[in-house]
Amino acid sequence: MLFFHRATLTVHCAYRGLTLSVPDRDRLLNACEPRQRHRLQRHLGAPSLNEPAWTVQWRKNPGDRVQPEEVVVTLRRSGITVELAYAQKGVIAERLVGPGEQVAVSKRLAMLERRAKVERRAKDSAEPEPPTKALLRQFVARQRRDAEVIASLQAEIAALQARPAPGSAPRDELKFKRLKHEFSRRFHPDARPAGDAERERRAFVFQEFWPVFEEIERS
Repeated sequence: MLFFHRATLTVHCAYRGLTLSVPDRDRLLNACEPRQRHRLQRHLGAPSLNEPAWTVQWRKNPGDRVQPEEVVVTLRRSGITVELAYAQKGVIAERLVGPGEQVAVSKRLAMLERRAKVERRAKDSAEPEPPTKALLRQFVARQRRDAEVIASLQAEIAALQARPAPGSAPRDELKFKRLKHEFSRRFHPDARPAGDAERERRAFVFQEFWPVFEEIERS
């Protein structure tokens, strides 16, 4: 839904699934009302690898319950306000960025837990959780988040490997460069100290996918 408030263009985006991320240009345009799409395109400007960052303003805190389409976080940038919501109800499990931070496209912002899972965990919380079980739960949660990121990367790579439509090469090239840059920033192992478990995890993912990026770039 899009409406005016002091000449600011507001776009409402609802995400399915358990992850909330900064929407890209195509998602914003699809969420915008058709009659306002041209105005949004003017505000966004031409596609660029160095697009301005969005400023984060939270509406919900970890542990808060949310209803479908209820706004969780607001993004602001030069005349545009983006309201992000989940399409289903649940509880905010984790905020991945702080209030007032500057974030780029595809940055993950928050994780949602479904109500049934939260209520079951609250019921079981009467008994203290063994330390080993807590560590295992944290490990499984991190593995699940990594699996979501890898699945997203695989989908992007598959789309880039497909033959581009006539006249779409420049746009595909920009998307590929942005994807390669974001992957290197998030998974290059050199960003973590030696001996760190996170460094080993990043090295595994980086060694698995970086040759694929280079092969696509050479083709």
